[in-house]
Amino acid sequence: MLRWQRRIAANSVKAIVPFQNELRKLKHAVKPPVPGRHHELVLDGIIEQIAMIRAAQGRLEGARVLEIGSGWIPVAPLVYRIAGARAVVLSDQHRLLHPNSVAAAAAFLLARRERLAKALGVTQARVAQVLDVPLEGGLDAMLAALGLEYVVPLDAGTLTGRIDLAYSHTVLEHIPPAALAEIFALVHARLGPGGLFCNGIDNSDHRRCYDADLPIVDFLRYSDRAWRMQCINPQDYTNRLRHSDYVALLEAAGFDMLDARAHVAREALAGLASADLPERFRDKAPEDLCTTWSLMLARA
Repeated sequence: MLRWQRRIAANSVKAIVPFQNELRKLKHAVKPPVPGRHHELVLDGIIEQIAMIRAAQGRLEGARVLEIGSGWIPVAPLVYRIAGARAVVLSDQHRLLHPNSVAAAAAFLLARRERLAKALGVTQARVAQVLDVPLEGGLDAMLAALGLEYVVPLDAGTLTGRIDLAYSHTVLEHIPPAALAEIFALVHARLGPGGLFCNGIDNSDHRRCYDADLPIVDFLRYSDRAWRMQCINPQDYTNRLRHSDYVALLEAAGFDMLDARAHVAREALAGLASADLPERFRDKAPEDLCTTWSLMLARA
């Protein structure tokens, strides 16, 4: 059995254990997640998003920003705060944040204040102004001190008031297409005319996290049914949408694309040309199928 097969099998067994969310909460209460090497890449990605927004004349200063899919460690929203956002609304389908992880994210960024100041065009004093604050009390008090809000789950009832900008980073690929359409419609309604929506999307086969020998878009060769069998654990789910699919979903929700950058894994083109792909992928351009990273900016 290959490395990725062993990991998928283990995750599938975990998925059938009752009370998964409660067990995860207990685990994180004992040992909360902290930033790691992955968050250096997150930092790079968010800096690139902010540069794209500014290039399109988008204003971050004083903005109320929505993050879709915040996860456990709020590195990205704190970078948006440093860049000038008045407040960032974090969102998830389940409550994932822990006070220790919030404090760890602030410390992670504070240790990189010089890099952040240079990359974002702010002073180191601005970095400290956002991050070097008393983080006392419970989770809500800590978030408020950092200029963050938290809505769970994300829907029309929990997300109140207007937002000026929305973004996601390596999240959309984990959301089913029907749910994406609902989220895009909600974001469009809350943004109002002229609001910007920026998304960084990892279109690669995530099983490579378990097995680096796996081709980068290997998952495209499976039928929908066969792929669902590998996603019994929701944490393994990716929707396999391609760059063009996200563009179409955004436009269907009423957005105009301002910038859409695609990184094509050209080393995958030859292998894919000889593959017997499911019907849903056969009418797509090879470059679209082999796009492994998308960075998109759209306007409501």
